[in-house]
Amino acid sequence: MSLPYHVLLTGATGFVGGTTLAAFLEREDYKAGRVKITCLVRGEERAKLIKERLGVDVVVCDLADADVVRKAASEVDVILHTANADHPASGRAMLEGAKQRFDKTGKQTIFIHSSGTGALTDDAKGKFADPKIYQDRDCADIRAVPTTYVHRETDDLIMKASVEGYVRGYVVMPPLIYGRGRGPYSRTSVQIPALIRAALRLKQSIHVGPGLSIWNGVHVDDLVSLYFLLLDDALSGARKAPTGLECFYLCATDTYEWRELAAEIGKRLHAKGAIPTAEARPLKPEEVQDALGAWSDFAYGSNSRSAAGKAYDLGWKPKHPTGSNGLFDSIDKEYDAVIEEGKDEAPKVHIDEMNRALGS
Repeated sequence: MSLPYHVLLTGATGFVGGTTLAAFLEREDYKAGRVKITCLVRGEERAKLIKERLGVDVVVCDLADADVVRKAASEVDVILHTANADHPASGRAMLEGAKQRFDKTGKQTIFIHSSGTGALTDDAKGKFADPKIYQDRDCADIRAVPTTYVHRETDDLIMKASVEGYVRGYVVMPPLIYGRGRGPYSRTSVQIPALIRAALRLKQSIHVGPGLSIWNGVHVDDLVSLYFLLLDDALSGARKAPTGLECFYLCATDTYEWRELAAEIGKRLHAKGAIPTAEARPLKPEEVQDALGAWSDFAYGSNSRSAAGKAYDLGWKPKHPTGSNGLFDSIDKEYDAVIEEGKDEAPKVHIDEMNRALGS
């Protein structure tokens, strides 16, 4: 690939995309002038700040601006899409732009898409732990999840484009993401901050149903390091990372029951004097909407179990490895961030897209 290579990054004002941008600016290839970064940014004010403060190019548009998104995608070597896993229209526009580029130049676009293990959830409502653990060395079980389910439509578009060959696509599927972000705007994730805010509002930590369901977690910096591992492999002359039908990458490091997480939040917030008891309890039906929102069963009561395989095969070395309790240890800083942002903030979720993906 000719240098400098050109990257289109979406989601730079968000938690994951902002951390990705910060990490990009620290890379030696960026410092040496071998990378050009363009960020898709919604809103003139934020775009101006990113351009002036961080020195990267910006395209001001909403993901729904298909013509603008398509054109931007047609002009780059790499697309790193972190903005919204449930907006297939923008994914389709980016792929159309990549196809235009391929038809004109014969060059594949590297497409790294941030999806999530929300695509692997069930309807347990906290009542049981499912023994099924999804793997990624053989992605047949992942591909079998209907494309009408959460995240899956965009995932499938990228997989099919990779099979066709005009993009080299990778669908990264993080579980719950924790840790403090390093971007210019949003620096907190969704689930742990929402659980902390619910505990502060109800004066007690809560879980959905009995809280027996199991999820995984990954630190945001470890997630971003996987993006760059895939990018560097794709840029190399000796590519090892599978794409096409095997384009899905899992990256779980932590494993927890929802009731365990609730208990840890209760213990830590009580120790700070933020709530009157350390004991966690089930969320009452009449509390759901105000505490966690209508999608609480999906986000806080389901099973979503996965094991990273291909990432480790490629040499991924997370700084918060399995068994380190990094997720639980992050709660104190997550609490500080919640207080800084405002304890009454609503959960960060693309609610319209989520409702559509969940069939609401």
